[in-house]
Amino acid sequence: MSRTNAKPAFQADTLDRLHEDMEKARLVPTWKYVSEFVSAKPKVTYRPYLWRWSEVLQYLYRAGELITPERGAERRSMEHTNPDLRAQYTTSHTIATAVQLVKAGESAPSHRHMAGAIRFAASSRGGRVFTRVDGEALTMEENDLLLTPSGMWHEHVNDTEHDIVWLDALDYPLVNLLQASWFEPSDPAKPVPTYADGHTAARLGHGRPVGWGDNPAGTPRMRYAWSDMHAALERLSGEEGSPYDGVILEYVNPLTSGPTLPTMSCRAQLLRPGEHTRAHRSLSSTIYFVIEGEGTSVVNGVRFDWAKGDVFVVPNWHWHEHDNHGTRPAFLFSVTDQPVMEKLGMFREEAHPDGDGRQAIVGSFQPV
Repeated sequence: MSRTNAKPAFQADTLDRLHEDMEKARLVPTWKYVSEFVSAKPKVTYRPYLWRWSEVLQYLYRAGELITPERGAERRSMEHTNPDLRAQYTTSHTIATAVQLVKAGESAPSHRHMAGAIRFAASSRGGRVFTRVDGEALTMEENDLLLTPSGMWHEHVNDTEHDIVWLDALDYPLVNLLQASWFEPSDPAKPVPTYADGHTAARLGHGRPVGWGDNPAGTPRMRYAWSDMHAALERLSGEEGSPYDGVILEYVNPLTSGPTLPTMSCRAQLLRPGEHTRAHRSLSSTIYFVIEGEGTSVVNGVRFDWAKGDVFVVPNWHWHEHDNHGTRPAFLFSVTDQPVMEKLGMFREEAHPDGDGRQAIVGSFQPV
């Protein structure tokens, strides 16, 4: 059958009748709804929010008496769920964070999944406590960062007499949006090859084995020691730093000098005593964990007072500034989806237009 450009004739047609008939055919008139799917500025559907360490820890230890991280349950963790993202169980629209407890002598079973993950040791006394990633044990000293890249086997082991608590951050909201999730428990009949402690670190330093080829995974099994990052921040404490973030460092992939993981960049920053940064905003969401100190962040005019262990989220395209109004340094850890936005060519940022770069405070954070 040939197609023609002949226009069908309609009698007594009206725009309302056209819209009704289009709806039956599962068509939507662009002229009526264009502003809803091509907006003049980003439509952010969730709010900034903060979770208090003291409250979270209380619930986590209550769960410690009731839940064991066995096969099926897999992990004893609690998601930081934004009240506007309850249906997705997420903290921002692309990243989910949680706190996880592995008690003394416990282990959590091995599995792997599409989502990439990081672990930041929020409370650890050191010793033989580690995450084994694709067969290599990565020790978790306090404030260390460990990577679990997408598709890598990982299990958690605490062979000490002390509990450990860490912050998880996963990109499963993005994975789920792309409808690409998968999960696989380990099979005892197919053991993962093991590697000696320090296997990866010995091959990714300033001196590397001759003839050792590229890491086949692209993103290596990595432990970033806080002692190294802290020392680097201290060395730079006399520098000018960023007007928006103080002294800030990115945890980089040593193979590419790129972001920590393809979908998430991790950073550590130092806010010096009395330092009040200028406000800016960007097309990336960021979740912060307070390593040490006390201070305030103002997000779209709302004041968020934070202290050690607190977690707060800054949605994309929200003005934000930080203020260490104390007499001691403050250290923040953060994870952001900026690598995704940059890869897609969508990243954008701008400084606050007011002359002093500060926002007018219109209220203080109130939990809901």
